[in-house]
This record gives sequence, C-alpha cells and structure tokens, in this order.
Amino acid sequence: MNWIKLVLFSLLLSACGVYNFKGSNIPKEVETFSVDLFGNEAQLINPQLSLNFTEKLKTKFQSETRLSLVNTSGDWRFSGAIRDYRIETATIDQNTGAAQNQFTITIKVVFENVQDETKNFTREFSFFRTYDSSKEFSSVENALSAEITDNIVQQIFAATALEW
Repeated sequence: MNWIKLVLFSLLLSACGVYNFKGSNIPKEVETFSVDLFGNEAQLINPQLSLNFTEKLKTKFQSETRLSLVNTSGDWRFSGAIRDYRIETATIDQNTGAAQNQFTITIKVVFENVQDETKNFTREFSFFRTYDSSKEFSSVENALSAEITDNIVQQIFAATALEW
C-alpha cells in the first residue's frame, strides 16, 4: 500500500511542476534554448572538437529536458569557446621518464537566462584523464576526448538545469 502512496505523491509533484522525472529543474517560463558554435581558442586544436562539443550540448538538453532548440535567441543561450586542449606529464617513472600523461580540455561557457538574468554566468568547465605515456596520443585521443566532453556537458547541465 505504501508504494501506491509513493506513486500518487510522485505524480502530484510532477503535475505541479515541482519535479521533472528527467531530473531537471527548469522554470515553466523557460521554453527554448539556443547554442552557438563553440569556437576553438586553444593552442593545440582538434578540428572536430568544436562541432562535436556543440552538438553534444544540444543533444543533452534536447534529450533530457522539455526545452525546444531554436537557432538563435532562446530563453536559455549558450555560447563560448574551447580554451585549452593540452597534454602534459602526469607521473614520472625513474627509469623511463613520463609514465602517464594527462589530457585536459577546458571550455569557457557564457550562459544567458533571458527569464532570470541573476542566473547568467561566464565560467570555465574543465576535465582531464590520464593515459599511459607508452601509447601514442593519436591512438587514445578520440576516446578520451569523447569521455572528457561528456563530463563537461554534464557539468554544464548540472550548473543550469539541475541548479536548485
């Protein structure tokens, strides 16, 4: 019988707009979002990263919110640039030198909330992964880049749509 109460309570919360079962917390007045192409300002450039990241951000909000994607001037507006795309030594082995390398991506995000300008921000989001330095970067770049950008997209989603 308790599970029936739980289901009814959950439906009530959902109907009142208090909670969305997709996990987002977006005010009802926010209906659309737009994402500008994130430019590449890093010293080391991956030519596919700009478009890949932009599309991942669009897909995240399309699939996990009720918001509609518009080309420009959404209620929520995302823009920014890839600021850092870097490989550096993470750990050193006494015999061989670098044992692990660290691959880092940093993305500057400008978020504009037309409905509530107090929520606007410009912030850098960053994530890294380490990999065995005996591997060529080109052999791990695509997989690590995908994992890192997925994490950064999740950070941006949390900072905007999950913000309580």
